[in-house]
Order: sequence, then structure tokens, then C-alpha cells
Amino acid sequence: MTPYKLSISRQAEQVLLDSALWYENQSPGLGNTFISSVDNALSSIAANPLLYGYRKNNIRGYSMKKFPFKIMFTVSGDHVYVISILHTSKKRDV
Repeated sequence: MTPYKLSISRQAEQVLLDSALWYENQSPGLGNTFISSVDNALSSIAANPLLYGYRKNNIRGYSMKKFPFKIMFTVSGDHVYVISILHTSKKRDV
């Protein structure tokens, strides 16, 4: 099966960069580990986005294993759109 096309919202990109910088400031190298974990998660999502259940309406979610984040996305045809990357300890509507 060919992976789905994946795009990421600017808001999600900003959270990714801000979080990586925060982790890097906590411990050198941890920011890169965070980015690698997100890249692996995005690869899993692109490979089979329908594997991940609905969280709200047509929004699906992927819970990261090593970091307290969820990647929220929608699927339309062969396209996956990442709408947000959420820190799970922060209260959100999505």
C-alpha cells in the first residue's frame, strides 16, 4: 500500500519546533529525540491513518509513546492533514 500524502498545519509545526527547543533546553539531544519520535509517528500515520480511531467528529488521534503528545489529523481520500500536535497534560477541546 502506498503511503498517504501528509501535510502539517503551521500551528502543528510551531508546536513541534517549540517543544523540540524546550526538550533540547532540558537535556542536550532530547530535542532531536523528540523530533525523531514525531517523524516516526508521522510515518506510521501516513502508512495507515485509518488504523487510528476517531477522537472527535472526523478527527483522528495518534498518542505518542515516549512523549506526552497526541497528533490530531484528518483523512480525506489519499491525503492526511495534521491539524495539531497537543501536549496531553494541557486541556484542549480537540
